[in-house]
Amino acid sequence: MTGRPARRAQLTMRRAAAVAWVCALVLLSACTPQITVTYVPEGGSYTADDLDQVLDAANLGSTADLSTEEAPKARQEALASLRLHGDDASALADSLTRDFPVDGASVPVVVERGEYEGAPAWIVVEAWGDAGEQLAHRRVWVFSFDTRDVIAARSAL
Repeated sequence: MTGRPARRAQLTMRRAAAVAWVCALVLLSACTPQITVTYVPEGGSYTADDLDQVLDAANLGSTADLSTEEAPKARQEALASLRLHGDDASALADSLTRDFPVDGASVPVVVERGEYEGAPAWIVVEAWGDAGEQLAHRRVWVFSFDTRDVIAARSAL
């Protein structure tokens, strides 16, 4: 092929490649988490007396606008987002997936690697709600950094 037919074939191939590229980007964006977790890799040091302040300061962001019916999908997206922060955060996400109900009406919004009562810990704030409502309530869980066992929890309406 020479001349105009060859040029048309090249343009058609370029257009097809451009369309394929756009389709790939759309598909990839559909696979990335839409709900993200605020991750604090070097957080603070807390005691039991500080947990109410942690709850008061927690920003639920747009998660507070979600309904409890939307929570399971949002929870999966949040945990996928947490896994992007390295091996330790991924291990915590695995624990949260394994040890808590998958279909529960709660979504982690803040995960902080810090200390609790002088020991390394994970401080996890989640948004939660009662059936048929929005995820407008807050709960904080404190997990042992090493074993990921729950060592403290507090909830606020």
